[in-house]
This record gives sequence, structure tokens and C-alpha cells, in this order.
Amino acid sequence: MFEASGKIKIPTAEDLAIADQDNGILVLSRGVQANGIPYYAYISVMPSKFAEFTHNTEENIACDLESYGDVLFAEELAEPPEEIVQIMRECYGFDEDFQEKLFDKMKKEQKEFIKKNEEKRIMNIIAMMTPNGNNTASS
Repeated sequence: MFEASGKIKIPTAEDLAIADQDNGILVLSRGVQANGIPYYAYISVMPSKFAEFTHNTEENIACDLESYGDVLFAEELAEPPEEIVQIMRECYGFDEDFQEKLFDKMKKEQKEFIKKNEEKRIMNIIAMMTPNGNNTASS
């Protein structure tokens, strides 16, 4: 998950292609179509297309949602009806705050990873400075 430096490892194209086979990232997309009509769509975005999808939606670039994965629900409404929201939560485990929670969890794990590596590095330095690599205190 992390490189030795603590930087998050970016999945390779091969990793993403493998993930595409049986995974999707559930998203709720909201926007306005070219004809000015608002829409919402729940999409299971292929992992290999997630970065492109995110970029295009953040930049309001018109795109064919079906080219990114399976469109589960979509309507020409600004917001999904509560019954659809409930179906997405109950049947698919959809959580609108998932991305934020995932980033928070990754940041926490990254901090722990860096801390453990730093502790290991310090112990290695101490071991190198101690005669015979023995870092126990003598009385």
C-alpha cells in the first residue's frame, strides 16, 4: 500500500485491469446535461477509469457515463429520490462519505507506517553505534 518512503503506491495499469474484472467503485454523479436538464446517476465505475471519470466530472467535461462502468440508476432529476438512496444503501452498501472516510483511513495508516519505519530506522542506527550491535544498556 505504501512505498518505503511512506508515499502511497499508485496501482499499475495491470493492477487496475485486474481490478476491473470483478470490482467497481460506486459513485453518485450529479450534474447538468448539455440540454440544461439536471441528472443524477449511480455508477459502478471501473477502477481503471476512475481517475479519468473523477477528472471529467470535477471539470464539468461532458462524457458518456456508460463508458466508465455500469449505470445502476439514473434519472433527469437533480437529486435521487429517497427510495433510490435507500436501495443503494441497503443493496449495494453505498456510503456518500466513503471517499472521505477512505482518505482519512489511508492518512492514518500512512502516519502509522511512517512512524514504524522511523522507529525501525532509529533502532538500526542505535544498533550500528553500539559495540557488537548489542543495544542493551550495561549496569
